[in-house]
Amino acid sequence: MKKLLIAATFILNTIAAIAGKNDISIKGTITNPLADSVTISYPDYGENWLDFSMHVVNEKLDKNGNFLVTLPLPHNYTIVTIQNGEQATELYASPGDKLAFTVDAADFDNTVKYAGIGMKPAVANYMAKYVLTYGLIDNFHSAANKLNAKEPAEFEKAITELVQRELNFLVENSAGLPQSFIEFWNAYYEYSKYNKMISYPLMHEVVKKKSYDVGEIPMENYVVAKKVPAKFNDEFMYILPYRNYIDDYYQSLLTIESKNKPATKENVPYTHEDKMLELSRQHMPANSEEYVFANHIHTYTRHAPLTRTEQLYSTFNSRYKDSKYAKYLSAMIDQKKRLSVGAAAIDFTVYNAEGNKVKLSELKGKVVYIDFWASWCGPCIAQFKHTKKIKEHFAGKDVVFVYISIDEDNEAWLKAKEKYDLTGLHTRVDGWKGKIAADYGVNGIPAYFLVDREGKFATEDTPRPSNSEKLIEAIEALL
Repeated sequence: MKKLLIAATFILNTIAAIAGKNDISIKGTITNPLADSVTISYPDYGENWLDFSMHVVNEKLDKNGNFLVTLPLPHNYTIVTIQNGEQATELYASPGDKLAFTVDAADFDNTVKYAGIGMKPAVANYMAKYVLTYGLIDNFHSAANKLNAKEPAEFEKAITELVQRELNFLVENSAGLPQSFIEFWNAYYEYSKYNKMISYPLMHEVVKKKSYDVGEIPMENYVVAKKVPAKFNDEFMYILPYRNYIDDYYQSLLTIESKNKPATKENVPYTHEDKMLELSRQHMPANSEEYVFANHIHTYTRHAPLTRTEQLYSTFNSRYKDSKYAKYLSAMIDQKKRLSVGAAAIDFTVYNAEGNKVKLSELKGKVVYIDFWASWCGPCIAQFKHTKKIKEHFAGKDVVFVYISIDEDNEAWLKAKEKYDLTGLHTRVDGWKGKIAADYGVNGIPAYFLVDREGKFATEDTPRPSNSEKLIEAIEALL
């Protein structure tokens, strides 16, 4: 036993010497491995909360099943997934963590154990027990999403009970946990509950109609969303459900308010957006409000006219001197200029039904409708029945439909393409970071672009197929 303790201390001290103070290190040993490598994945936010990507590290195991990874994680309680073969576990890690991980892959969940220095390994072992009991964190969100089928009163009761299950688990297993983690866990599930309540009006209709093409949302659906409190706290900015909550809170409130008002013929552009930003400024603490404003520009840059985007960015810059979001947003606006009306469409290659390559630039003389989608994207799929009608309207005319999938799974893409009978030109890029998606500034799907006969972008905000009248009008104007 003494020799083992000396060895463990040596390993952990070696890790500490290798890693930087904001890194986390994991020295692992996998007995009876299911694959010859281990995959470590975690969210990476770069320089700010908008600059998100999933970072994946693949490490080969040595002949004894050992591996060592050092990850730059600057934020407390970042979710880290460790996968070997088809088995996986996850933990919340913080800057400076030095962990020794062991598992027998023949009995994966039951044998995950951590030792460590720096912050106590209690958090990692707590997560090992949680995964053994309830599975990965995504299982909670899947269970919560299934509750959208319930009517409002039943939904509220069920989501409260589901969240209470998570809080009870913390109480029952809190021995040795840092107070900061206890606060994180409570906040994570409190704001997750609020997010589910805010999204309920739409998602209840999606489940009922089995489509994202839901039309008008009944007022009674908003009963649940109206009960979400205003509870802002900059200390929780590092928690994703909190950031989602502050981004949606006043949007939801104003939507409910507008439904309670009598309809008018007034059509003042951006009134809703401006009011949301003003309410955020009045009632949120500084970091939360800055994020909401930055994320609003980030989210709507592609849809709003360039002049509107530049006006918002100018206001943002004057309000937040030296903001950590400024450089990121400036790059987005520069990209928007490259995608603005009259700019040459960025070239890429697609494939026709025979598998032959076709460049976008070779389609000059035709109007091109570009559709970014994925097999797992419900709102994308909901649009396909409308696309079919648009195609029928323009049958025999110089209109080409181009589909760009961001599926990382090639087989899933091919099956979906066949299932939904997507006739036209196709290609697939490997996720969000694929070159075409990056060139076109696509950070959410579905996304659409319209290219005129000269190969130039034709619209600021291209209508979706479900907005058939406007889309047909826009295409006909180019023929």
